[in-house]
Amino acid sequence: HIDNDHIVGLISMLTKKKKLKIRHILYNCYQRISDNAINLDEKMKENIKRVIGNLPVIVDMLEYKISEEKAKILAEVILANEQWNKAWQKEYITNKSKQIELSNDMGKLIFLSPSTKALEAIDHLYRKLFWEKMFKQKKNDYKEEETIYEALLRSIPNQSDDIEEKICSTELSEEALKILANTPLNPITPTNMASIAFIWEKEEHRILFMGDATPEQVCISLNNIYSDIPKPILFDVIKVSHHGSAENTSNELITIADSKQFFITGKTNASPSINTLARIITAPLSDKISSRTINYNRESPAIKELITRQDLKNELKFTILNNTKYEFFC
Repeated sequence: HIDNDHIVGLISMLTKKKKLKIRHILYNCYQRISDNAINLDEKMKENIKRVIGNLPVIVDMLEYKISEEKAKILAEVILANEQWNKAWQKEYITNKSKQIELSNDMGKLIFLSPSTKALEAIDHLYRKLFWEKMFKQKKNDYKEEETIYEALLRSIPNQSDDIEEKICSTELSEEALKILANTPLNPITPTNMASIAFIWEKEEHRILFMGDATPEQVCISLNNIYSDIPKPILFDVIKVSHHGSAENTSNELITIADSKQFFITGKTNASPSINTLARIITAPLSDKISSRTINYNRESPAIKELITRQDLKNELKFTILNNTKYEFFC
């Protein structure tokens, strides 16, 4: 979905790999097909240039240096490449979208999120931002409006990340973790509500990619798609939603979708949150799962505390690894 921490990495990849062959591009951007699209006037061009100028530039995280002096727009990069432009699916991806059969007998993609309602909320937000940043009402369709749509949505300031409570390792117990797991979830942002979540399925193998999706929507879709399968549904791997944010993983989700392997890609020092970790490791183990592994790439305070607690790892049957790779064979 349209968020700087997702978009910038893709821009960097496509900028460096200009000859990359892509068969499907699934990116919910402004894809209205209109025969009456008009050009931007000069004032609008100035306004959108100003918006883009305030977006984050590309930073090489390995060398910790700026690799692009100016911000780029993913939609613009795709549209400039004829092959990628053709590969870009014009219809929005929703939980009602048809499954995509992958070539070379690689299985299929099954879409869980977003809902049409979530995309309508984003469309409303876009029109509001159009008025605020372009200083006019959104009454027309514009040529290459995808770039305007992306730039305006990326201009929204990021909400503050999870505020991690300082928890002493000696205070952690199974009871304390269950209390943390039962902390109510707060609402998430409209852009995260519109995040694409999907399953990559190949025969009996399944991987759940949560993106930044809301757990409520994913639970609804999983129950609909796998109505005849006993819960929890067993996945080879689950990529945890939104860096392990406290608001994007629910107890209900873990009772519906479970795995031996959870991957959390952290964004800041506060992610993953202790609440999300607690919901995963305190969930009852099923007959098919004897233990769980939390794989992470950023060591949050919660991760640091749990790593030291071998007693909890033995009691709740979980391990924690600094790892970003997993292989399985079909």
